[in-house]
Amino acid sequence: MKKCKYCQTEIDKKASVCPKCQKKQSHPIRWIILGAIAIVIIGIVIGNKEKENFQKEYNQNDIVTYKDVEYSITKVEKTTGSNVYFQAKDSYEFVKVTIKIENKSNQKISYNALNFQMVNGDGIEASVYSITAEDDVQLNFGELDAGGKIEGVIIWEQKKNDKDLKVRYYENVLFDNNYTFQWTLD
Repeated sequence: MKKCKYCQTEIDKKASVCPKCQKKQSHPIRWIILGAIAIVIIGIVIGNKEKENFQKEYNQNDIVTYKDVEYSITKVEKTTGSNVYFQAKDSYEFVKVTIKIENKSNQKISYNALNFQMVNGDGIEASVYSITAEDDVQLNFGELDAGGKIEGVIIWEQKKNDKDLKVRYYENVLFDNNYTFQWTLD
């Protein structure tokens, strides 16, 4: 037995309405569940607002700070290749971009070269072209401790002399339809 919250009459534990005053009895578990759902929804809205208010467009020389992690392009080089195994196809060139990631946060982060995409002047977005970066240190994937940094090359094959190249970063390339930020290359 329990007491009605309104008239204090003893009623059955499972009663949802008091037989005397006809007032509905609320169940605390329902409020707990509703409260948890509200907290999740508020978190999603605040997270999306933070991403919406984040500047998305940068120049090649800009350092981008996103979630306490600094991303920067330290070098861009264009080449048709240097040996028989590393040659761009006719009227194309390799665009080698050196990207630096510095974890300024207080927790370990994951990084992945596949989160970076290149879009050309025709609006075609491409993943990494090559996993071999000749003698360069290629940017792969892994984890970076708090305070850690890594620098590596990502290579794309693009039409020669394309003046509208951009490097895009996706926080999660599998689930994000919109890029998190992008650099316009010089």
